Amino acid sequence: MGMVNNMVKIAVAVEANNGWDSPVAYRFARAPFFAIIDIQPGRTNLQIIPNPHAMGGRGVGPLVAQWLAGMGVQVIIAPHIGPNASAALSSLGIQIKISPPGTPLKQALIMHGFGGGF
Repeated sequence: MGMVNNMVKIAVAVEANNGWDSPVAYRFARAPFFAIIDIQPGRTNLQIIPNPHAMGGRGVGPLVAQWLAGMGVQVIIAPHIGPNASAALSSLGIQIKISPPGTPLKQALIMHGFGGGF
């Protein structure tokens, strides 16, 4: 059972806004965009939004974690996550999944078992 029957909200750090083909970014907290995917029974909604913290200075990871948590994100997919961002995400109860940079968004979702309903 598990997540299949429930709504899940996933954020993926992406390098460009190319819809389902958007490549996973080379970094997490300073990724230019985040793809926000709402998966509900029978439908999947994709929204790609600019990262307001992309140009941030040191220690931007926890800010990004808070921003994503505020949108109700439960899972993030990123290429690599530094210790500060990782600790912040864990404390907010957000699961972390790793996909190599450059992986197309749709493929990254399928890789982690979120492949239904595109």
